[in-house]
Amino acid sequence: AQRKTTETRKRSENILKTISIVNLKGGVGKTVTAVNLAGILAADYGKRVLLVDSDTQGDASQYIGVVPDACSTADLFDGGSAYYEDVIQHTIYRDLDIIPADMQLASVDLDADIDRKQAVRVYADLRDALVEDDAYDVMIFDCPPSFSLPCISAIAASDMVFVPIKPGAFEMSGMRLLADQIASVRSTGLACRAVYGLLTIWHNADATRQSEEWLREHSPIPLFTQKIRRTDKVPESTVTLSPMREYSPRSSAAVDYRCLAGELMEEG
Repeated sequence: AQRKTTETRKRSENILKTISIVNLKGGVGKTVTAVNLAGILAADYGKRVLLVDSDTQGDASQYIGVVPDACSTADLFDGGSAYYEDVIQHTIYRDLDIIPADMQLASVDLDADIDRKQAVRVYADLRDALVEDDAYDVMIFDCPPSFSLPCISAIAASDMVFVPIKPGAFEMSGMRLLADQIASVRSTGLACRAVYGLLTIWHNADATRQSEEWLREHSPIPLFTQKIRRTDKVPESTVTLSPMREYSPRSSAAVDYRCLAGELMEEG
């Protein structure tokens, strides 16, 4: 990503926390986690947050009430010709911006002529540009349920990867494979320093508690202490296109996401 501004600062002076929300399974709360964590960090902690929608379905964009206009995430992968200011859209929420996505992003993996090594670096280049311009404090990637080039690029640009996990046998069986795939990206030297699991859609039942106990003992990645409880308010909030902090701030999931943000901020 190129920059229009000529003013640059030493990278060491600016800190940009970058987080990818990743799981190869759908329906585990990736988008809900990305949007609500982004909103809380902006509203409650005064962080300048950039949410990057990296899923062709564009659910994060829709959830936050934004649709791509002239540009979208796909333009960042188009030979590096897009300025990041051209693809960022402001939201109605203070200090929260987004790079929206749509089905054009699918062309990244379908294009036989694309330079795959350069594609993997796209989000790292975006991160470096934002750091030089001191544009944001946090960047969060909402990744698709596939190990696509945009997903790999997001992992490669991130300090941390969050893996939302819905307690259950099928979800647990895929953890080792996903951990190995993330590790393969980390081995390139481009990628994240830490990977954490996040229990989502948790409810008080014997099977759920047993799954949690097994995961906390056997998971190939450490788990956040905080877990996100199941509530009907979450799907309702996606229908009304209003994050939990605005739609139902006292609901269990809203409280849990605030606690997660606090745990994240304590991590530094």
